[in-house]
Amino acid sequence: MDFKIRKGITNDRSQIENIAYRAYKKYIDLLGKKPRPMTANFSKHLKDDCVFVIEDVQKRQLVGYAVVIIKENKYWLENIAVEPAKSKQGFGTQLISYVEDYISKFALEYQLYTSVKMYENIEWYKRNGFRESKRMEVEGFERVYFIKKLKNLSEETSC
Repeated sequence: MDFKIRKGITNDRSQIENIAYRAYKKYIDLLGKKPRPMTANFSKHLKDDCVFVIEDVQKRQLVGYAVVIIKENKYWLENIAVEPAKSKQGFGTQLISYVEDYISKFALEYQLYTSVKMYENIEWYKRNGFRESKRMEVEGFERVYFIKKLKNLSEETSC
C-alpha cells in the first residue's frame, strides 16, 4: 500500500471527524464525557490551523491526522489520531515525525496535553521523546502536559 502525508483540505473533514470518533470513543466511559478531540471544530481547524493527514493513496482514505495550532505564540499538537484498525502500525509515529519537521522550521519546541487517564497515550508520548512538564485540571479534565525540544529552525513563515 502507498501512504502519503499531506496538508488537510476541507473535503477531509468528515473522514477526520470519523477517525476522531472511533479513536476516542473508548475513553468516554473512562472520562465520564467525550474527550475534546470528539467535539473539536475540524472545519475551523482546517481553515485556521495546520492539519496534516496520512492517506492511503490507492483507496483515497485517511488513516490518521494531526492538528497543529499556535497558542500564545507557541506551537501545540492539539490533536493526533489514527484509525483504530490501523493503530500500532507506525502511522502515528510517521505523523509525529512529519509534524516535527514542519514545526522545526519555526520553533525550537512544541507542546501537547492529554488526560491523565489516557495511560497508553502518555507512554506513547514518552517513547516519542516528550518530557512531562506539568499536571493540572482544566475544564473538568486532569491533564498531563508535555514538551519536546526540536533541533532545527529556519527563517520561513508559519502556516
